[in-house]
Amino acid sequence: MPPEPSRRLAPTARWLWRAQGLMATVAALVVAGVLQSQAPRGPVWILLPVVVAAVGIFAVPELRWRRWRYEVRDEEIDLRHGTLRITRTLVPMLRVQHVDTTQGPIDQALGLATVVVHTAAGATTIPALEEDHAGRLRDRIAALARTADEL
Repeated sequence: MPPEPSRRLAPTARWLWRAQGLMATVAALVVAGVLQSQAPRGPVWILLPVVVAAVGIFAVPELRWRRWRYEVRDEEIDLRHGTLRITRTLVPMLRVQHVDTTQGPIDQALGLATVVVHTAAGATTIPALEEDHAGRLRDRIAALARTADEL
């Protein structure tokens, strides 16, 4: 088994995930408002967005960032991630078909990008990398995949 991956995502990844948690909180606030209007004497639905905010804005982004690791080696891409359950994925370079980078609106605002590695089995992502680093990493994976394909 290869050693644990050691590279971290950009520290700004926490802000990306906090923004996503904030959007989930707004959605929970709308749902809580509707539920509270339907049953005004029922449960206190306003606690729903408070819980979603506590978890989605404060706890999850920090824990997720601390656990995300990746390593790109000559023979494979090694990923370790998870919030409560840790997943370790090894993607052999021989299986890489193509690689690209993507950016959503929040990613662009924070200067982040995601590297997407495509194989016959599907896509694997390395999220929330600094934009210039993501481009270099995409190019390196593409070059390693070509080299592995030539063997």
